[in-house]
Amino acid sequence: MVVFSIVFSLALIIVVQRLTKILLLSMISGFGFFVFMNGVVRAAPIKLLLAALHDRSFLTLIPAIFFIYFLGEIMEISGDAENMARSVQKLFHGSKGAVVFIPSAIGLMPMPAGAMFTAPLVDYIGKDMSNLDKLMVNYWFRHCLEFFWPVYPAMYLLAGLTSTSVGVISLKLFPLFLVSFLAGWLYLNGLKLPKFNRLSRAEWKQLWPLILVLSVGLMILLFKMEGWLALLLVSSLYAMIRHEHVLEAVKRTLKRLDVVPVLLIVFMFKHAMIDFGLGERASQELTGFGLSSKLVAIVLPLLSGMSTGITHAAVGISYPVVLGMGGGEIGLLIYVFSVLGVLLSPVHLCLVLTLKYFRVDLSKTILRMLPLVLLTGLVGYFFYG
Repeated sequence: MVVFSIVFSLALIIVVQRLTKILLLSMISGFGFFVFMNGVVRAAPIKLLLAALHDRSFLTLIPAIFFIYFLGEIMEISGDAENMARSVQKLFHGSKGAVVFIPSAIGLMPMPAGAMFTAPLVDYIGKDMSNLDKLMVNYWFRHCLEFFWPVYPAMYLLAGLTSTSVGVISLKLFPLFLVSFLAGWLYLNGLKLPKFNRLSRAEWKQLWPLILVLSVGLMILLFKMEGWLALLLVSSLYAMIRHEHVLEAVKRTLKRLDVVPVLLIVFMFKHAMIDFGLGERASQELTGFGLSSKLVAIVLPLLSGMSTGITHAAVGISYPVVLGMGGGEIGLLIYVFSVLGVLLSPVHLCLVLTLKYFRVDLSKTILRMLPLVLLTGLVGYFFYG
């Protein structure tokens, strides 16, 4: 019953968003059905709401989103974004190579709502691309690094569960990263290889806002600073440099915060799955179907990733179940499909925020991404199954 409620609620989100083009309404519809179908959640809606409102990740995400929007608005109003876009486009001999570079570089440094952080830059640099293409490039090349880059929490969780070093896991997953990156390039950019041009000193200087962007990630990685605080510091510095544009940027940013109710529902989904034990009940239902350990290692992390939008939650839910079925040696397969499940998740923060930013339909995005997910999953099964 739990598995059915999860699958149907996720499908309902996609269908309602497709029909109405209103993300909040689709989230309410899907979550409402999910609550209706699960009595343990239906009996404690206030508890669930309070759990989401008191979640420190939620409370710190809101200021992080504000400062991300704020940075983007100042860059646009001041003209820095346009100047930087011209220089990056010239450096990469066109926008396609440039838009891949931006999310890939920033993807090396995990931060809250990271795809949203690079969305304004990709938006400006890829002006000759459709919104769907911009979203796809930004989203895919941001997240394919999660297949091997050893700074993501889920990899450390898997290392602890399997008693394997993070370095070994990272090296074993590196071939799949190459496959996903090259497949993304061919699928989204074709056979054209990136070309580079020389920039003048003046054009190099126009790239200075990238230093601000990279500094956020460095503060998080090197100084273990929380994402919202790093964004606050960088935003404050930029606001002092471009002080004449601050008021207008704040006004525009406040208009964008209608995404907060959507984020609240995402966190309620998360707490329903984890705090109320529905993730574990779903795993028990799947094992009761008589599936093999390899099939469970694919289906359960996919389902867990899609329903929580959190990679380490999907790994944490799935690995003990597969281990109990005698499949402890296929931990890497669980990790791969946890990442893929999160990539397809309608409650994944990066997807929720960038869908709203680029004004793209959820179903079109998932359909466009599906060939990449299928190819990566097939290669992942071949490598690690």
